[in-house]
Amino acid sequence: MEPNVETFSPSRQYARVGWAALAGSLVCVLCGFGAPLAFIPALLCASTAAAIFWLAARPLIRLGETQFNIGERTIAWREVREINRSRFNNSGFVSPLVLHLKLTNARYKFLIYPGEPERVERLLKSLRKNAHSATFDGVPYRDYWMWNDPLADDERPALPPANNAAAVPPVHLFSREDEEEIERLYQKLKTVGRLDSRSSTKDSPNPKGKD
Repeated sequence: MEPNVETFSPSRQYARVGWAALAGSLVCVLCGFGAPLAFIPALLCASTAAAIFWLAARPLIRLGETQFNIGERTIAWREVREINRSRFNNSGFVSPLVLHLKLTNARYKFLIYPGEPERVERLLKSLRKNAHSATFDGVPYRDYWMWNDPLADDERPALPPANNAAAVPPVHLFSREDEEEIERLYQKLKTVGRLDSRSSTKDSPNPKGKD
């Protein structure tokens, strides 16, 4: 067993919902002896309970440094070529997580994880972080992490305070000569009240008409 292995087990909520569905099925069966139509919801509840119990019995998923395990099946990270989410998850459903994995030598594997939403997000992020040779829903590894920063919020470098002027050097948009010319025009604007390119520099602030 590799060191630093992270384990993902199915959520206990699935087993609880399965027992509740099974209990509902039994109640409907009892009601069916007096009202035969009750056998229809009994069959539906029994089918739902079977599906939920099947999800609750999914094998553990273990993630290591060089490989990960789905039950007894071991897959090396370098074997993974594609990680694609199912239409079920693309429709907005978080759990259960259903992934379609494409491996080397044209092999395929389904990964089904019925976990809590936060654990589902953790598993999906870990798979994408360790599968360096894979694409994620058609996006290559490098392009995906270019737009999705793998650093957590507490790992991001602290930004300099906004009121610390010494931390941010001033940016000069104009040359020194342009700045002096802008300053001269600004002072003239304050004195004259307006800039008139047709008037000469010798004109007074309130020029009079010619005699």
